[in-house]
Amino acid sequence: MTESTPAKLSSNGVRATLLSCLFFAGFGALIPHLPTWLDAAQGFTGVQISLVLTVGGLSRIVVGPLTAAWAAGQSDKRAPLFLFAFLLTAGFASLWFVEGFWPVFAIILLMDVGFWGLLPAVEAALIRLTKTGLPPYGFARGLASAAFIVGSSSVGALVTDFGPWAIWAWLLGVSIALIGAAFVMPKEPVRGNEEGDFLGRLKEGVGLLKNRRFALLIFAAGILQATHGYFYGFGVLIWTKDQAISQTVAGNLWSVGVAVEVLFLMFLGGWSSKFASETLILVGAVACIIRWTAMAFLPPEWALWPLQVLHAGTFAAVFLGAMRLVNQMMGDEQTATAQMIYMALASAPAQAFTTFVSGYLYDALVADGDAALGYLAMTGVSVVGLVLALMLWVTRAKPNAQLAPA
Repeated sequence: MTESTPAKLSSNGVRATLLSCLFFAGFGALIPHLPTWLDAAQGFTGVQISLVLTVGGLSRIVVGPLTAAWAAGQSDKRAPLFLFAFLLTAGFASLWFVEGFWPVFAIILLMDVGFWGLLPAVEAALIRLTKTGLPPYGFARGLASAAFIVGSSSVGALVTDFGPWAIWAWLLGVSIALIGAAFVMPKEPVRGNEEGDFLGRLKEGVGLLKNRRFALLIFAAGILQATHGYFYGFGVLIWTKDQAISQTVAGNLWSVGVAVEVLFLMFLGGWSSKFASETLILVGAVACIIRWTAMAFLPPEWALWPLQVLHAGTFAAVFLGAMRLVNQMMGDEQTATAQMIYMALASAPAQAFTTFVSGYLYDALVADGDAALGYLAMTGVSVVGLVLALMLWVTRAKPNAQLAPA
């Protein structure tokens, strides 16, 4: 027993878990606090903030499949980790020396592409390297989500004490650490069609959409995840400006949502396997409608805490159901490519749309103190996601059915 412990602690699964924790510590600062940095440190308007986030989302439509095809042709699966970690470090460092909308816009665009390009590579590595030994995937992914909490809460407190540039400092530090984490990841050869040409690999990846059930899955899950657009873009601003909540409490509120995500993944993942993955996505759709409708009416601070608990449904249930179905449909060898296609061609366009609309809604409503009413638009998008989730749920009785390509 004693002799086996060091081997387990130095396993590839532990390395992948550490990489994921570092990434999500940065993601926990980026998602909730980047709008605050753009607003307070750079003077961006709501429309300008939404433009930065929207164009970044749209760029993933192109960058995602291209990156997947490029990575499939490399000799080492760590290639995208190195690429995006170096890109993030160089980009965040350069932000110290520039000012003005267009220079900052261009750099933040690259940073957004870097983070979202790194995400599927990190997720795929975690799934792949935790299949045997400890830690198991659910526990490891829960730890990564816990790191998101650390990033969100820590940066919220640092902003309160040191100002908005603390957000930039945290993100730069994480980016540098990610380079080191990429170096200690195990070297893994790429197996598959790496000998083929780039266009062939690109066509094969995009061709996954010919599976109608896969297409329905990624658009249902992508749309439901996109309903977080208004919250991600302006949730903290609404709390701090319209509801007079401190930046520290806002960071803690955000972290509560991720905390229930951690608990769900770490301790309820096995229990939730008793239900069809389609059912998890459907439950998430209902939770989206409840959560965003309630947020639209500026609930008192005490009510925000249970509303944040609904993140277990709006994010965790949808995420877990989608990841399970992707793996069931595509198998281990195509899961990473399928995740990239999901994020690029379904999640990114939907998030770009809701983010862009959110900026205009916020600017139109904030002057009258009605910014929270923008959440009702997310309720409407949730209804669309619910319809698609129902269509997917209906097919759950025929899990082995082979649907013909379109």
